[in-house]
Amino acid sequence: MPTTAPKHVACIMDGNGRWARQRGLERSHGELASENAFRTVVRTAGEEDVEWLTLLAGAGNRAHSGEGGSPGHFVAQHVLGHNLERLHDEGVRIRVLGPTGPALADATSHRLREAEELTRGNTRRNLTIAFEPGGRQDILDATRALVTRQVPAYRVTEATFPKYMRCPELPDVDLLIRTGGQHRISNALLWHCAHAELVFLEILWPDFRAEHLRYALDVYRRSPRRSGQAPADPAPHQAPAVPAGEGLLSKLLHLPSTLTTHLGLVLMDGLREAADYANSQRTQMRTRTQTGLGDGDRWSR
Repeated sequence: MPTTAPKHVACIMDGNGRWARQRGLERSHGELASENAFRTVVRTAGEEDVEWLTLLAGAGNRAHSGEGGSPGHFVAQHVLGHNLERLHDEGVRIRVLGPTGPALADATSHRLREAEELTRGNTRRNLTIAFEPGGRQDILDATRALVTRQVPAYRVTEATFPKYMRCPELPDVDLLIRTGGQHRISNALLWHCAHAELVFLEILWPDFRAEHLRYALDVYRRSPRRSGQAPADPAPHQAPAVPAGEGLLSKLLHLPSTLTTHLGLVLMDGLREAADYANSQRTQMRTRTQTGLGDGDRWSR
């Protein structure tokens, strides 16, 4: 079975609002919780050698109005604001697709464009964040551009048409993932998803973890178009454990529920980092034991 990763993976991030409602919380809690999903999918995509990653706001996220809670404001403030330097150091180029103009406050728009400008010279990996799917509109705008420029019909081909779209360098999508249980692509990158493998997950976006992305990649690799044979049924996956008891924590600490939700996520991240460090130390100790070299032996040589 081929092991090559898809060049371009797109993900519709759906389910923030429902995640919060299921816990009796305000929508902002779902958006705060989704920051961990963002970091996870970007890190795992890099580990799996995915060159292009595109993240699209789900329909519910786009419908949420108000500058303080808009997807653009949240990504600028919490996602790129907390992770921009790390992404830049890792050679990730960031592109932002909509909304533009009065849909975003000047400060938010400036922060997003600043992230694009800072990472413009990076070439290792590509991260595109789209707040509006705009599939039909993108095709219409490209068609209007061709008409306005009076491009001869014989020059309009599948190879030249994308050059008139809002992100000309964006390659075709190989794998499209949607969380939240909806089985539709909702006008997302219609031109680019013409031949994409589609994977729909019941998991809500804030609960998205590395195993969910790897599951989707496995589905892609097992596709008959790549393996040359009928795909075997992938092993069913279980949703990972997520932070629980936000309401209890809030009552015990007498803190606002928004703060305790964020605190719980920070603690979970700290535990994961501690576990990763402990595993690395055990691996190093095992290696020294197997080679017969302790620290004293190593430095004495």
